[in-house]
Formats: sequence, C-alpha cells, structure tokens
Amino acid sequence: METVTTKSLDLEFLLENGDTDTLSLPDYLDGLTEEQITAAAGIVIAQNIFQPGGFGYQKLKSYEYVDKTVRKTELEI
Repeated sequence: METVTTKSLDLEFLLENGDTDTLSLPDYLDGLTEEQITAAAGIVIAQNIFQPGGFGYQKLKSYEYVDKTVRKTELEI
C-alpha cells in the first residue's frame, strides 16, 4: 500500500466581473497567519499578473487549507 500526503493553501479571489478564481499554492508553511496570507494576496492583486478571462483580481474572498492523504492498494490480477 502506498500512502501519499499533500497539502495546499487555496486562495479564492473575486474578479472584476464578479466571478471568482482560485490559486492553489502547494506545500504551504505551517503557522501562517491571516495577516501574512492577506498581505501576500494584496501583492498578487497589486501586481495584476493573473487575469483569467481578461478580468483582474479585485480582492481576496476566502482561503482554505487543503490537507489530503491518499492510500492506494494495488491488486494482483
């Protein structure tokens, strides 16, 4: 049985047209504060690098930590 554990920090941004877009950052650092996350999101917004569908990020709507463990078992045929 193989076990794989991954973790990511997903940032959901509100776009200029009212839609949302999510950036998934793999292997986040433990102990991040809300202030650090919102400050980093502010830099992403100010840099205006991402424009899905031609619309820039307006503000950070939410964020979530995603921790996932997968256990895979191969069966002999």
